[in-house]
Amino acid sequence: MKITTGQAARGDNFFKRPILINKLWRKIDSDSSIIISAPRRVGKTSLMRYIEDNPREKYYVVYVITESVYNENKYYKEIVKAILNCDSIRKRDKVINSIKDIAKNIFKSIDEVGIDSVKFSKNIEYNYYDKFIEIMRSIDLEGHKLIIMIDEFAQTIENIQQKEGTAYAVHLLQSNRVLRQNSDINNKFQFIYTGSISLEGIARRMDSSKFINDLDIVKVTPLSESEGKNLINALLKGLDFTMDEGTINHMLNEIKWLIPFYIQLAMDKIQDIYDEDNLCVIHNKSVDIAIKRMIEENNKFSSWHERLVVYKNNDYKFIIETLDQISISEAKKITYNETHNLAVKYNLCETYKDLLNTLTDDGYINNDDERKFYTFTSPILRMWWCKKNAN
Repeated sequence: MKITTGQAARGDNFFKRPILINKLWRKIDSDSSIIISAPRRVGKTSLMRYIEDNPREKYYVVYVITESVYNENKYYKEIVKAILNCDSIRKRDKVINSIKDIAKNIFKSIDEVGIDSVKFSKNIEYNYYDKFIEIMRSIDLEGHKLIIMIDEFAQTIENIQQKEGTAYAVHLLQSNRVLRQNSDINNKFQFIYTGSISLEGIARRMDSSKFINDLDIVKVTPLSESEGKNLINALLKGLDFTMDEGTINHMLNEIKWLIPFYIQLAMDKIQDIYDEDNLCVIHNKSVDIAIKRMIEENNKFSSWHERLVVYKNNDYKFIIETLDQISISEAKKITYNETHNLAVKYNLCETYKDLLNTLTDDGYINNDDERKFYTFTSPILRMWWCKKNAN
């Protein structure tokens, strides 16, 4: 296993979590469409790519990323293109022939229908929502089911809301639900949605949760301590230095919120220290240096701040001041009463809890309901926020 800090981990670099993988397949087998729900950087995309690379019998799997899509028709066009060019479908002669026939019959704007791909002309645009329905009605999947995994769906909803308005964004949520409920075709496909921001939070802010309440939810949690140790040991097998159990425990304790990204990034910085100092055995001091260097990696963390600019006026001010207070306070927390006082300050008493819920969903903060306070999910993120953003 190689250290992976940028792209989704695939193949031998993917850290398998059998319980999580089996839970997702169990939900798929129950014919549900699904939200993979998790904070940022927990490994949702890597999980989806693993499912794509290792489909179970009787399933074809299509992966689509719609992060840069800003209108509904383009969204459905990306899905249609992905279906017509699906790798797992290409392995079945009868199904690929069905795809080619559909492409020729339904689309008059196909430039090329080859062995490996279907290419669209740029000269003609269709209503791709309707074309999706036509394809699903016509396609012969030989008893298989099509799993359509849509990455960054919530970001797409947000893009449309910003560019075209809330009504258009809500319409995309609604049209997806209509497809999922369409009994003429929904026996042939299921949707799996995920992304780096919370779909539940986006829908809640637009008063549109009813359009996603049919979706089953699979939560991706941070790694357990034993999983964290297993990931570190798997990475060490491909490296030239060693870490004893005490050092591994120290590293996990410093990270605390054990998401694969933080562990991988820490190991990457330890690799740098090994390269510089030729330390064959890594001890706690090197781990501490590595974590300090992690915090200097602004490009790895800046999206946490940039993402918040979608909030406007007092919403934005409330969020930033909440995070600033947690990061700089001696207690490293903010109490429920203090958040209420901020809500009064910014005239947000009716909505501030929704903002806090979204920060929780997106992985910024955790709430301790018993002791009634919020903290950063990760001391790593808190230290970066304090260094880069707190006034």
